[in-house]
Amino acid sequence: MTHYLIELAIWMLIAYFIGCLIGWALRTMVDAPAKIAEPVYTPAPAPKPALTPAPVVMAPRPTTTPAPATTPAAEPMVGKMERPKGIAAARGGKADDLQRISGIGPKNESILHTLGFFHFDQIAAWTEAQVSWVDDHLRFNGRIKREEWIRQAGLLAEGKEAEFTKLYGTGGLRNAKGETLSGTRTRK
Repeated sequence: MTHYLIELAIWMLIAYFIGCLIGWALRTMVDAPAKIAEPVYTPAPAPKPALTPAPVVMAPRPTTTPAPATTPAAEPMVGKMERPKGIAAARGGKADDLQRISGIGPKNESILHTLGFFHFDQIAAWTEAQVSWVDDHLRFNGRIKREEWIRQAGLLAEGKEAEFTKLYGTGGLRNAKGETLSGTRTRK
């Protein structure tokens, strides 16, 4: 019985090699005129741009309080983007906990710090064009407007904790029982 299996394996191996030879012969006969008639041009791949963080632009420290976040929003500026001014370091050496804003996690907070945004009042002062720039830069696809970062930052900058908690929950802060609470404007 084993000699039949060995003979079958040998015939299959021979058939495989004959198939390879026939395939190679057909490929060279069919592809040969095409290779002579039309040279194939493949352009060199474009070099990939280096991913470096954008430089932080130092702005003078504002002497007035930022405009309240409850002012009516301007008409949407489609296509216009303006980079918001950042600061080199947190005022007083201590940054606000930007993770309190619903939608900002540790990674986004780190990126915002790299861009020079450390405080709630900075985010609350963004214009529509600046929101568009940050949204495009972070590839958020409208997330900043959807999650109302400007309004949240305005409430936190003004110290309106009760209103913020009512609308957006505790913003990641835990109560005495160790629970976080959702507001009326956040997902439960």
